[in-house]
Amino acid sequence: IGYFTLPYLVHARAAMVHACEWDADALVALRHNLLQNGVAARCIVHAGDNKESLPAFAMCAHRVNLGLIPSSEAGWPVAVAALRPEGGWLHVHANVSSDPALEAAWTARLEATFARLAAEAGRSFHFAVAHVERVKWYAPKIRHVVADVLAAPRQMGGGVIH
Repeated sequence: IGYFTLPYLVHARAAMVHACEWDADALVALRHNLLQNGVAARCIVHAGDNKESLPAFAMCAHRVNLGLIPSSEAGWPVAVAALRPEGGWLHVHANVSSDPALEAAWTARLEATFARLAAEAGRSFHFAVAHVERVKWYAPKIRHVVADVLAAPRQMGGGVIH
């Protein structure tokens, strides 16, 4: 329907957005809403599994929004592959325990998992959670959160380029 896509195009004025959607009804609504908002020319819609569409947007994303809850983890390898060589931001949605220690463990696992996925894909990035937004309660003691994760390229010697 464009829940994430339209704000990027209309309000943030993104030059181009690749929108991945696998639900047929949502695809119809997304295309309609893109036309109604006059931004269809700046959006490439990829129907179906984003793993299959990846060649069309590999290494071109400055930002990747991983909005599937309760977990977007299945899309993390695609997100790493979509990042530009100079890196960018991953906005990772998830449902996480409200216990501070468990939330901290989740963010540490997030960084470690992205680092592993990047290494497996031959990408040289350092990942750091810059912010966790606690969006709303999803269930008792479970929050919907969004982690803003910076992916910065590593230098030849292993340091991070800022």
